[in-house]
Amino acid sequence: MSASTILARPTTSAAQRDSRYAILALSAFVSVLLLIVMGSIVRVTGYGLGCPDWPLCYGQVVPPLQIAPWVEFTHRLVGAATSLQIVALGALAWRTSPREAWIFRPAAAAVGLLIVQIALGGLHVILELTPASGWIHTGVAMGIAALVASQVAVTHPLARRLSRRTAEMVRDRGLPVAIATTTGAAYFLILTGAYVTRTGASLACPSFPACGAEMAPGPLRTLMDIQMFHRFTAFGVALTAGLTLWRLGRAARGDSGVRAVALALAGLIVVQFGLGISNVLLRLPMWSRTLHLLVAAMLWTGLVMLWVVVRRGVHQPGASPEGK
Repeated sequence: MSASTILARPTTSAAQRDSRYAILALSAFVSVLLLIVMGSIVRVTGYGLGCPDWPLCYGQVVPPLQIAPWVEFTHRLVGAATSLQIVALGALAWRTSPREAWIFRPAAAAVGLLIVQIALGGLHVILELTPASGWIHTGVAMGIAALVASQVAVTHPLARRLSRRTAEMVRDRGLPVAIATTTGAAYFLILTGAYVTRTGASLACPSFPACGAEMAPGPLRTLMDIQMFHRFTAFGVALTAGLTLWRLGRAARGDSGVRAVALALAGLIVVQFGLGISNVLLRLPMWSRTLHLLVAAMLWTGLVMLWVVVRRGVHQPGASPEGK
């Protein structure tokens, strides 16, 4: 057996390991987005307590044949499938890449947040907690989505190639900070939107862009302030994101891959604004509310992945072809 054959075996094994991890990360990410959609459907239909107990539903493994229990039960099934993938991702990261900070730490953090999320979901059902717990539930879900998305950005072949091109073309060392700021602002925007929903302020202002309602004292005025704060935050985030994406395009010197990513994220911003306006003018149709949360999650995780790719490319210009 030649020395070259002996040396080739670990490389092949490492490539297979990386491929398995990349596939699992992508699958978990898609599942997280699907779970967010299911959670949104549960919320907009008002079936959050369709199963009044947990983890069973009406004391049964299989719920009765009614719409409300099955909407909530389907949400739980998708959650269970997603949870298994996230735990498998963490276990695989611990087994194969315990010293890889970009892989092991986010994967382990995702498992930790998953435990918190499951506990929150169970307590919300059993104790019938206030809407505040649902707001926290949304925030934790987005945190899990971001951590899983970061694994896609580290391991997916397309993301690795983009990171290498970024290392060669981007010389703006402050760009990762700008993207991180935009990403943080997008997360804050999601939290304000969830707060609008949980407080019942979604239709406090019946028109757009102005509130379109007479200012009133007391609780109604509070709801109007909550709604308008969310709108002002949305405008601020859109402006910040636009400037950051423009800066990215300039720094990358017209690279087609980077330009495609920037255009895709800009497109998500436009779609999200349209859905937000639809929510107000069409009086909260279910399809618009569900898509509004999904697009918000896609934009947020897209910014997270962009930050990971650019951060690794700009600050690790000597990275190997595998992006490690």
